[in-house]
Amino acid sequence: MHALLPTSAVAVEQATLLFIQNSKVVVCPASAETIGDRISVTARAAFGTGPDEISLGKGIWSVVVAVPEATGERRFALQTTEPADHDGPTVQNPPHPVSGWRFEPGCGTQGLAHLTVKAAKARAEVLRLATGPTEARISGRLVGVGSLQDPMIVFTPRGDGADVMVPIAPVNGQFEFTVPVAELAVGPPGAEVIWEAWVRTSPTRMVRLGRFLHDLRDPRTVLRVSRTTVTIEDRRFVGYRPYYTKAGNLAVACLHFTGAST
Repeated sequence: MHALLPTSAVAVEQATLLFIQNSKVVVCPASAETIGDRISVTARAAFGTGPDEISLGKGIWSVVVAVPEATGERRFALQTTEPADHDGPTVQNPPHPVSGWRFEPGCGTQGLAHLTVKAAKARAEVLRLATGPTEARISGRLVGVGSLQDPMIVFTPRGDGADVMVPIAPVNGQFEFTVPVAELAVGPPGAEVIWEAWVRTSPTRMVRLGRFLHDLRDPRTVLRVSRTTVTIEDRRFVGYRPYYTKAGNLAVACLHFTGAST
């Protein structure tokens, strides 16, 4: 955050950035310097739960600058405009890379700055895709998910067909499983079958498995994985191709083929 205070402000060397929601006030240190006849204030707020991070609850927070004066403290509301849309490979306000929470600056009534804080969406974040000569494994972690009941990985085929399920046992929200490549290679030789990947968190709820905690506008162009060949039994091979959709969802494509006769 960078702000210029009115010319009536007294010269100071320190300031604070305040996040205010009703009676709650959260303080972030800021620096101040005199530039001409104005006071320039700069602050960097890192959001999270660490010792040097700012922890904010859900909702809308007013953003205010405070500077010390002889009689106490003087506060300045910040005037701003709505962030302009921009083109490019990244988004302006990505989710927190660990918690998945969102911190979105905006403009309220009379052009005053505010910050909207949103909790993480319930999803499963891929941590690692690992493929060997005879098996493929995926590790991930749950984000924004509360209770669990009989969690499962669910592969749903595009088009007709039955789901394929893999039980998982998350520990501290993290899990790992072996991809059932043999069960996913259900098409005839030469026909690729695409499966959507989900995590069933209860008998009545599923969340998407994918890559969501990043700032990429289109993860398909960056988070690319090459097709590999997995041997599942004697003279039976599967072309295994995991990939991410534009929304970050993980899909798995399996192409069944056999070895040449000898």
